[in-house]
Amino acid sequence: MTEKVEKWYPGEPREKVSPTRAILYVLTGLGILSGVIRLFFGLGATTNLSDAYPWGLWISFDVLTGVALAGGGFTMSAIIYVFNLKKFEPLLRPAKISAFLGYLMFVIGLFFDLGLPWRIWHPMVMWNPHSVLFEVAWCVMLYTTVLGTDVLIMALERFNKWEWVKFFRSIYVILIVAGIMLSTLHQSSLGALYLLLPQKMSELWATNALGPLFFVSAVVGGLSVVTLESLISARVYRREPELDLLSSLAKGLGAALLVYFAMKVTDLYARRVPIWALDWGHFLFYLEIFGTVALPALLLTFKEVRTSARGLMWCSGLAAFGVALNRFNVSWTAYGGYRAISYFPSAVEILVTVGLVAQGVLIFDFLTRNLPVYQHPSAELVS
Repeated sequence: MTEKVEKWYPGEPREKVSPTRAILYVLTGLGILSGVIRLFFGLGATTNLSDAYPWGLWISFDVLTGVALAGGGFTMSAIIYVFNLKKFEPLLRPAKISAFLGYLMFVIGLFFDLGLPWRIWHPMVMWNPHSVLFEVAWCVMLYTTVLGTDVLIMALERFNKWEWVKFFRSIYVILIVAGIMLSTLHQSSLGALYLLLPQKMSELWATNALGPLFFVSAVVGGLSVVTLESLISARVYRREPELDLLSSLAKGLGAALLVYFAMKVTDLYARRVPIWALDWGHFLFYLEIFGTVALPALLLTFKEVRTSARGLMWCSGLAAFGVALNRFNVSWTAYGGYRAISYFPSAVEILVTVGLVAQGVLIFDFLTRNLPVYQHPSAELVS
């Protein structure tokens, strides 16, 4: 048996630093500086976190929102390999890259949020199988490794290391199954984590169904980000948007939104929760359920919306924003009636988060320009 390979040579990356990249570099630098300040001076001196608000912006956005919006990796894997919809394969590699970066944001955000960040490795050796956080920590570590292996395969293809590519492809089915299972476990567990003290939460979000709701909303977030990433990258890298694929994917996004809306309404009705009131918490609830779930689900039923780049951009943007809003509502808004004091993140917290997002965009841009993300090399085996 001999191996005949088709080598892949990437296009020359653009070396010119655009104004957008320059801004992202500045924001990344400010984020790094703020992170150093936090590590040197501690949480108390650099953040507005307290005993009343021990979890703030870094948990709500970097961890909860970052993981939810990174759901495109396991969602696209399930669509392609479980439901055998191979036509969506061109969307898989960008989804894996964005998912990998989302989980890196999770890890880095958690690192800064820990009081003793240098002990972040402790769950690896100090096991507490009765802890939800222990399960989340292990699932995130393992799934990030799976996503990192996907990126490694692309790098090996970039440098024509076909022997290693062949090896990883031979075990790829294991990586797929592991990725889907691990992501499913911790997406729901992050919701269950907030049920430890449900009596302190608003009834609008304190439900035993929070785990399944987190999982379904992560599917919504993943499909939304895959759509947004494809449309934005097509414009940035001057490619034709894959409207046929995205229009078909939008049907799945609309279905997921309808399922999520039905789950929310059924849960509220079953628990007899009064939802009509005029206060800030209820306004955010209405915005979440009607403005970012029901509205894009309704719009996606129209073919004219699903087949236009602008319509897809608006609907997927609303859905992604809705997932982020849900995570903030569960971790912030739901506790508004219990806590007597308010919380707003400090400049250090904001700059670290903005720097992480900017760094993620820069890394995505670098990997996209230097790895076969949109071009798929192949190694053909012949006897």
